[in-house]
Amino acid sequence: MTLDVLAIGAHTDDVELGCGGTLISLKDSGYRTGIADLTDGLLATRGDEETRMREARIAAKIIGAEERFQLHFNEGSILSDPMNIYNLATLIRRTRPLMILAPYWEDRHPDHIDASRLIQTASFWSGVSKYGDKLPPYRPHRILFYHIHWEGPVSLVVDISSTFDLKLKAVRSYRSQFLPQAGSDKMTYISRPEFLEKLISRARYYGSLIGAEYGEPFFVREMNRVEDLMKWAGEQGVVG
Repeated sequence: MTLDVLAIGAHTDDVELGCGGTLISLKDSGYRTGIADLTDGLLATRGDEETRMREARIAAKIIGAEERFQLHFNEGSILSDPMNIYNLATLIRRTRPLMILAPYWEDRHPDHIDASRLIQTASFWSGVSKYGDKLPPYRPHRILFYHIHWEGPVSLVVDISSTFDLKLKAVRSYRSQFLPQAGSDKMTYISRPEFLEKLISRARYYGSLIGAEYGEPFFVREMNRVEDLMKWAGEQGVVG
């Protein structure tokens, strides 16, 4: 299966939090999107394996992903070791995405940091012809980095006003993680109501910067090339 966009997260809810609205917008525009979870996320305080996998399938259906891949790496140890690099590079060669969405490399959760580094490493080696298996070499054209817990530098903001309600629906499908559980005293950082309130407020803030109701921020490491400055200016529109 080849994809236009592959969104990769360390855990089974990272993509929904960081770039779910953008993925839905891309799907609505006719692009083929996929999600790859590096780990099962089973070290989370709440939720067993069956529950977390069921929630991930529901969320992927809401987002409209063509496929959701599970790489089963070790949570708490998403290291750039040879086997992890090989397995992720193989997935990139199989799906051949034009663009990868990846977590930014500075975050509250160490797995997000490690995942970001691993994705960048695997994306490079997937394009080296003498590396790995017999699949043809392939390197994504772009890696866009999304933010989860911490804020960071922003290169662009995607208008997700029309897809934000579905993004929230996908996030809330992880009931074990983000919604209070009757009879449970296991409250976590992400299960408190203020966590989702922060998610909504942040989307409103970034939306306001581009004259939209809701937005999702991304960072691009490479310099952007502009050949026609006036065409670029016309595409940006006027905000404010």
